[in-house]
Amino acid sequence: MMTVDDDLDIRRREAAAWFARLSQRRVSTDDVKAFSAWRRDPGNARAYERVESVWDSSRELAGDADIAALTTEALGRTRPARAKVSASGLLKPFAGLAAALIVVAAAGTWMVNRPLAYATDVGELRTIQLEDGSRLTLDTDTRVQVRLGAGLRSVTLVRGQALFDVKGDPDRPFVVAAGDTRVTAIGTRFEVRRVGDGARVVLVEGRVKVGDQRAPRRDWTLKPGEQVVTTVDRPEVKPIDAARATSWTTGRLVFDGVPIRTAVAEVNRYSARKVELQAPDIADIAVSGAFDAGDVDGFVAALEDLYPVAAERRPDGTVILSGSSPPK
Repeated sequence: MMTVDDDLDIRRREAAAWFARLSQRRVSTDDVKAFSAWRRDPGNARAYERVESVWDSSRELAGDADIAALTTEALGRTRPARAKVSASGLLKPFAGLAAALIVVAAAGTWMVNRPLAYATDVGELRTIQLEDGSRLTLDTDTRVQVRLGAGLRSVTLVRGQALFDVKGDPDRPFVVAAGDTRVTAIGTRFEVRRVGDGARVVLVEGRVKVGDQRAPRRDWTLKPGEQVVTTVDRPEVKPIDAARATSWTTGRLVFDGVPIRTAVAEVNRYSARKVELQAPDIADIAVSGAFDAGDVDGFVAALEDLYPVAAERRPDGTVILSGSSPPK
């Protein structure tokens, strides 16, 4: 029994064959009539349009390193057969066409397998629903690349922070790469924040395994309410308030005794208006409270009211924090 995938594969092969035939210098009237009849089928027409689209894209991508590698690989696989045929002198007129079709095939493979990229601007929060049913919530200024393959689902966290709500699939593990760090899950809910060449991983639900290429013989298995930061000298699993750590998903920033310098850095991630801390003597004062992400004025006003901090607001929107009088 023919499956849908089999039918699509046949259409693609027929479309590629027609493209090659119609690209010859001389095309017979019978070929034109036969092609017209074949293309009346909507499925065939879509398959042919796909081949034409890939051909156009292949010319635009001719300088792409990935395309060059794929084409070189394809030419390497076909070179022995071509050399044998060329010796007979029968197919020399089609050498350029054959190479062109290899480029089309390479471009098609690249386009099908290339990762899907998603990103957010500063202050933006975005939720992505993947084809496998998993969800990604992207924090401010975040970029990810997603590949959903037959045996593996992978996400590269290029920068920023994301919450992953993974749909369980034992046959397709879900792997998140953040620099040298790899987080592997089957069905679970966890947060990954890019930190330098590694990451901070917080587990909300389920179970994940965290590994790091800089410590190939070491990995960490997290339980809900635990985190690991792979960039410190001696990474270890520690307890954490997962709800508080992921509060950014609801548009809130919750601080519980963190230094002012840390709170300022976090607030700056969510706004184009920046807060500059120019007083080392107050940098380590502990801050607690909940603030709306992006609300610079509310954050600064709270600091002024509760801590020995003075704020100078510049015309460009920048806020300069310096030391003030003793705590009120």
